[in-house]
Amino acid sequence: MDVRQTGVRFTGGALWAFGYAFLFLILFLLVIPGAWGAVPFAIWWTSHLAFEDGGRAEFTGRAKDVWVLFAVLAILTYLPSLATLGLPKDSGKTQLIQVLMGLALFPLDAAVKLPVYRWFIENIRLEPGGSARFTGTYGPYLGWAALVAVSVLSIIGWAWAMTGMMRWFCRHIEADAFSVEFHGKGLALLWRGFVWTIGMVFIIPIPWVLRSMFGWWADNLIIVRR
Repeated sequence: MDVRQTGVRFTGGALWAFGYAFLFLILFLLVIPGAWGAVPFAIWWTSHLAFEDGGRAEFTGRAKDVWVLFAVLAILTYLPSLATLGLPKDSGKTQLIQVLMGLALFPLDAAVKLPVYRWFIENIRLEPGGSARFTGTYGPYLGWAALVAVSVLSIIGWAWAMTGMMRWFCRHIEADAFSVEFHGKGLALLWRGFVWTIGMVFIIPIPWVLRSMFGWWADNLIIVRR
């Protein structure tokens, strides 16, 4: 069987990255239309994946198929704050309630996010290659999500946790004509993470930070065609 590895390069621009990310954020915060912000972003991101062998990708997902999931995610985001309405914002009790509620909602949040990721992955169509299936299950995903969340407290461990989680995602993308590998390293993500954070603080570079973030994950993908 002939096996060929194809690199991926992200070609999207910084201002478009900011525009689509901002559109998604606004619509997500409005709860109901969140999915209608996700689809334009997914179409834009996918259409700007350049493959070394000349292939292309397109996103075929529809917002109406997942709008409920995005709405639930938005509500889960608001719930800790809604639960403490009327309490002093700077109170230790308020903060404790929000933290405990966030922890309690974490498994539910993961249960909703997993089908969103499945929808996103399975609606990316490669030419040549077609679409793929995502076979990741809830238990391992919850474990990876928890590891990433906890590793943030270590300041540096999050980078290795996130790249490990990305490799897990890729291992569970199955297709007849191709497989997907992720070659990004934790150290490479770590120093970029600090640079991205500094860029966000200065506000003006945010579009270029977002473009770099979206691009780094894509640029470390390898498509193995067979």
